[in-house]
Amino acid sequence: MNKLVSLEYLDDYSIEKLEQAVEQGIERLNLTTLFKPKMKVLIKASLSCDVSPDKAETTHPSVVRAIVNYLSKYGISCVVADSPFKKYNLTNLNSVYLNTGMLEMANLTTCELNHNLRTCNIKLPNGVATKHLTVLDVINDVDAIINVGKLKMDENLGCLAATSNIFGLIPGEMKTLVLNRLNSLKEYNNYIIDMFEALREKVVLNVLDGIVALEAEKTPRMLNCLAMSENNYALDAAVFDILNIKYENTLLKQSQDRELFNIDKPYKIIGDKLEKFKVEDFSLIDFDTFSQIHKNKTLQSGYFKVNQPRVVIDEKKCKGCSRCSKICPTNAILMKYDKKGELYADIDYKKCIFCNKCLTACPYSVVTRKAPHFYKQLMKEINKYNK
Repeated sequence: MNKLVSLEYLDDYSIEKLEQAVEQGIERLNLTTLFKPKMKVLIKASLSCDVSPDKAETTHPSVVRAIVNYLSKYGISCVVADSPFKKYNLTNLNSVYLNTGMLEMANLTTCELNHNLRTCNIKLPNGVATKHLTVLDVINDVDAIINVGKLKMDENLGCLAATSNIFGLIPGEMKTLVLNRLNSLKEYNNYIIDMFEALREKVVLNVLDGIVALEAEKTPRMLNCLAMSENNYALDAAVFDILNIKYENTLLKQSQDRELFNIDKPYKIIGDKLEKFKVEDFSLIDFDTFSQIHKNKTLQSGYFKVNQPRVVIDEKKCKGCSRCSKICPTNAILMKYDKKGELYADIDYKKCIFCNKCLTACPYSVVTRKAPHFYKQLMKEINKYNK
């Protein structure tokens, strides 16, 4: 995969300038032949929360609009999709589409907004941090994915750029479940890489909205940069250099360890020069503190045990039909015999990925979702204090 990164200096989100920048970027990267008539493309935007575009926490709708307008000239249909850190339902999706400006964007273009609430499972036999993924089923409805991220700092996830944007394909609250289970920064980085590599064949282009980026403390900052590349790691390396972020603090370190990327020769810039965007005073998170928090395995594991709601099977009420066991993608549910010789389902939480398929599969409503006892007691005490 080539390491060309196209950088375009833009001083606002004018649709005319963005359309020109998108077209120039794709031509510079020699990717025009990738797009064929009647293709369906998923535009994976960054829509983690339902806030207005001026907050700089989500992909700006004008960037998406410019990409859709470019593709529509080739007779290509588009669908925008992402999953916020909330329950994955139509109410929350529609709220996100409305408040982030994506609904208005769709009304101005031929683009669709994803309302497919189904999920699918992907097996990763060569995964480092995980062997299974549960992601939005919309990936099966498209021929290709254009990954359109937002450049921003996050105190819990580090610097979010191109590669990390793919994490949004995990449905709703399951993202929090995954994060709670990962015991180190290295494990988190490897999980993101596992995800991206699993979808590698479908991701044809990476675009990063850094025209207005988000500094630490959630402060929007003009960076004037629209970056594009076929290579997600090369694009990340370029923006990390713009912000003076050391590669060792990012997933590029793990990508090199896995021989997916060479950080000694990370990229080749085309378009506007890198120096045009470099800033010395961009407010970054404290990477030393960030790394220490994610290295504290005991803290992470303890937080997970206290905070994590999980599926529970009532052994006495279980009818032994084994539907939950058959549908489980990780074989975390085994059928066992009790003292009376009756069959029941038992969950191995070390294998459980909290996809909740067993919850919906059970015809007898024996499978429920409960929070650990200590968490419920803690919440009672907090509520008493608040009163």
